[in-house]
Amino acid sequence: MGYYPKKNLKKEFFSSLRVFRLSVLMTIPFCFALSPAILFAGDNGPCIECHTKPEKLKVAEKAKIDPITGEIKVVPMLIDEPTFKASAHGGEDFFCIDCHQDLDGVDLSEGHKPNLKPVDCITFCHDDPADEYLQSSHVKLMKQKNKDVPTCKDCHAGLSYHYSPLGEKSPRDVPRGTDPLHRKLTIESCGSCHEEYFDSYRNNAHGQVTALGHTTTDVPVCFDCHGKHTILNSSDPESKVGKDRILETCGKCHANANASFVKHVEHPQIKNIHYYTKLIVALKNARNDPENFKKVLMNPQTILCVVFVMYVGILAFTFSSFGLHSLLTWFATVRDECKRKGHDEEQH
Repeated sequence: MGYYPKKNLKKEFFSSLRVFRLSVLMTIPFCFALSPAILFAGDNGPCIECHTKPEKLKVAEKAKIDPITGEIKVVPMLIDEPTFKASAHGGEDFFCIDCHQDLDGVDLSEGHKPNLKPVDCITFCHDDPADEYLQSSHVKLMKQKNKDVPTCKDCHAGLSYHYSPLGEKSPRDVPRGTDPLHRKLTIESCGSCHEEYFDSYRNNAHGQVTALGHTTTDVPVCFDCHGKHTILNSSDPESKVGKDRILETCGKCHANANASFVKHVEHPQIKNIHYYTKLIVALKNARNDPENFKKVLMNPQTILCVVFVMYVGILAFTFSSFGLHSLLTWFATVRDECKRKGHDEEQH
């Protein structure tokens, strides 16, 4: 019977296991290289890889029909990666196949079919805010007055719908609600219909700061005070600027806001000539309609306008008096200089 040395079975087992692990790790890259490029949820890589490089696209732009309006428009197939990542859809929790659902699990080795299903933003994701907006009194009032109701892209366009050499940019690049440029453009969107309120907004402290280009979240724009999709008249109890909720609305930025604070006039009419005309008419009809005159007289807007006129009047009087004084002083100096020269000539 021959003699065989006793083997360390435990040591051999772990040695074999290490060799197996190493072989598996070396094989994985080759498997991925040989396997087809399949798009799964949570991975935008394959999409970004192709749609940021013109040479990898068969077409750089396409004509599409808007599924809501039926409008025909030309959209680019190229993606500006920094713009996309900064947009509302470019976050870490949002993926291309969330909208383009017919690409889920598709082998992208040879590309994908040229025409994907139209993306209906409202049905897919934004049904709640859309319904909230369409059922709002803001929309109902516009319909009653036979005015065109703003669509989603009228307010949420931002950088998205500006025309470029490649056509109209996709709504994919809609900026976030906190984006300063988006906030600036919403002021202009609201102001395109509410011109009077836009002008008066520019006369208050908030509007003057935004006019200088400072539109970050620490300065309120229209929707911060009036709401986004449910916009109500201030007489409505649910309105964010109504008497029941105005303190809450202002308190979000002004921690020490109280009942006296919210009496601040947010839309001063100090530069609105029509308001002064209204005051003059009320004054003329004071005897015939004393109640209306009293109501107009006690309006904070009237008090503000009177103070503004007095302030401008004081400034005008001060500067005109100073100018007149300077002018008379100059004439006196010239007169004295002429007399002095004449006196000197007589002595010679």
